[in-house]
Amino acid sequence: MLPEIDARAALPSMTPYYLMKCGQTALIPYYRPGDPAVASAITGLAGKYSSILLANHGPVVSAETLEAAVFATEELEETAKLYLLLRGLNPRFLSPEQENDLVKTFGLALPGSGS
Repeated sequence: MLPEIDARAALPSMTPYYLMKCGQTALIPYYRPGDPAVASAITGLAGKYSSILLANHGPVVSAETLEAAVFATEELEETAKLYLLLRGLNPRFLSPEQENDLVKTFGLALPGSGS
């Protein structure tokens, strides 16, 4: 619901676990509940993002197993909580170099990472 949120990276890289479990999180615009267009919006991001925020609704998370999806959802929620708690306090996010190291070390596929 925050207007400054980047649709390609709804949450900053705050912890390595967020990137490892969620990747980057996309934000899709608001659709009314039941609007079939939301399915197209989500499908359009398939293979690029495993976590998506539906504006003014909540998250959609995919993973190889249900258990992994639950853990990723928990990590997404904790990262969102940290983001809100630290807004305005100038927190230290992961640097691009640290993100690249995680991508290389753990074989992460992040949009724009070349993986």
